[in-house]
Amino acid sequence: MSVAGRYKVTVNTPIGPQEGALTLEVDGSTLSGTLENPKGTTEFSGGTVDGNAVHFVTKIRTPIGRLKADVSGAVDGDRFSGTAKLPLGSAAIDGIRA
Repeated sequence: MSVAGRYKVTVNTPIGPQEGALTLEVDGSTLSGTLENPKGTTEFSGGTVDGNAVHFVTKIRTPIGRLKADVSGAVDGDRFSGTAKLPLGSAAIDGIRA
């Protein structure tokens, strides 16, 4: 199954869990999409796909401003799991295809 799709996600941040959505768009081995959270939607491009593994970098809107997030994850069936490396530490991401 392709990694492309929309996922309802929970990001377990240092300030608590945050609900959102992740949309992944695939063109060959190139990844783009959007990451949504209560503070807004952020687009990203230039990510990579290798089988079911994904990697992208984006700046997300947070209560303390925009923060760089370096996201690595994988899709297993309809589940997305990954980690976002943030300036304040790492955050686990778990989601399900919406």
